[in-house]
Amino acid sequence: MTFIDRIYRHIRPLRFLYGWAKDAQTRRACSRHAQVWRDRGFRGAKLDVCGGRNPFRPGEYLNVDLVPLPQVDLVFDITKRFPIPDGVIADIVSIATLEHLRRPHVDHVLREFFRILKPNGTLRISTPDIEAIAKAVLSSGDLEIINQHLFGKFKGEQTEDLDLHKWFYPAPALIEELHAIGFKQAEHIPMDIGMHDPEWNYLVRAWKPAS
Repeated sequence: MTFIDRIYRHIRPLRFLYGWAKDAQTRRACSRHAQVWRDRGFRGAKLDVCGGRNPFRPGEYLNVDLVPLPQVDLVFDITKRFPIPDGVIADIVSIATLEHLRRPHVDHVLREFFRILKPNGTLRISTPDIEAIAKAVLSSGDLEIINQHLFGKFKGEQTEDLDLHKWFYPAPALIEELHAIGFKQAEHIPMDIGMHDPEWNYLVRAWKPAS
């Protein structure tokens, strides 16, 4: 029997302290990361909008969320004006976010994306494919998967209301809306971000014009 085996039953009740210490360390690192970009006026920063518990390329992208989870760099409500200057962000990725908002808030967020992106800045949006979901319903697909993508997945009491799905743009409608806002070359592209099943989600990419 190893030393750890002998003492484990005594230290097991203290495991929560390790989790607390690790989360605290992560929060400090994220706070420092965010402050570096604040000091630069966010010029050239990349945003992961509502990455929450599963941020996209942490350290490279600033994880924005409403809930101050350990890996969140910037905490603010995206349904309000973003606390970021005009025309400074190099790249925005929004993964599994827009479906959690009502349409007026979705359209507000898209306009904010356009405002804060610098000229030639890139936007990528991944969201559930309501057309694929509808086809699955009509073909008697897997109800567990259908309901998860249609209504949202329960993740915990802390964020349950935020995890619900409230609005869907089919890919062509989202592309049309992005063009109406002022984005150029908005297009449906293959899912290359590796975080969601391409059978049930789509990925759209667009650019802010240079002038």
